[in-house]
Amino acid sequence: MMLMVPLQRLGARVVFFLAALILAGSELLLTALWQPGGEVPLWLALTFAPVFGETYTVLYPALPWLAIMMLGWVFGERLMSQQPGLWPLERLLMVSGLSALVLFVLIRSIDGYGNLFMHLGGNTVVHWLHISKYPPSLAYTVLELGLMAIIFALLIRLESVKTVISHNGPILVFGQTALFFYLAHFGVLAAQRLVLERGGLEQTYWITLLVLIILYPICRIYRSLKWRYPQSLLRFL
Repeated sequence: MMLMVPLQRLGARVVFFLAALILAGSELLLTALWQPGGEVPLWLALTFAPVFGETYTVLYPALPWLAIMMLGWVFGERLMSQQPGLWPLERLLMVSGLSALVLFVLIRSIDGYGNLFMHLGGNTVVHWLHISKYPPSLAYTVLELGLMAIIFALLIRLESVKTVISHNGPILVFGQTALFFYLAHFGVLAAQRLVLERGGLEQTYWITLLVLIILYPICRIYRSLKWRYPQSLLRFL
């Protein structure tokens, strides 16, 4: 977030180009500097490669995630500009999302560059979805951003359905308290472990639904507090 302060002064086109360059080329640089199982110096852990050590752990190296944030900022600029002659937002999202999913299929099927050492071990759905998040590979990035763009396009279509996209609807409540939701769900899951046994996939879906039901009123209350005190530290969550 701090790095976005100087980067946004470069303009949307330059930021988009730099983000695409980082996402597409970071694996090339990483493989030249490090191999899995090798020692990770601190500077590399903070930039490209995660490290799980006894002294410190870095799960989210800055540059790949910064590139994703840069894309988000560029999209936000496009969303706010409403410039004439540009594609409608819904179409832009859908085309971008579908293109990203096609790119994901190509990267995984070629099973080479873009997988960040996590190659296909079989031809099942699980094998195809077993991709690197720590750090995010190109395959992971295009899959997640592609799905997100398609879902966003569908939500735009649902804006006319007031029961789905409403002031106190779950989509807006969770969307406007995203970081708070992320932090709070750890506590809810930890509490559930005290009373629920580990189960299969079906139980996972039920627990997910239960977490959403529990967190909805909590997130709604938190959103009200955040709006009541707009200049407080709450605005960062």
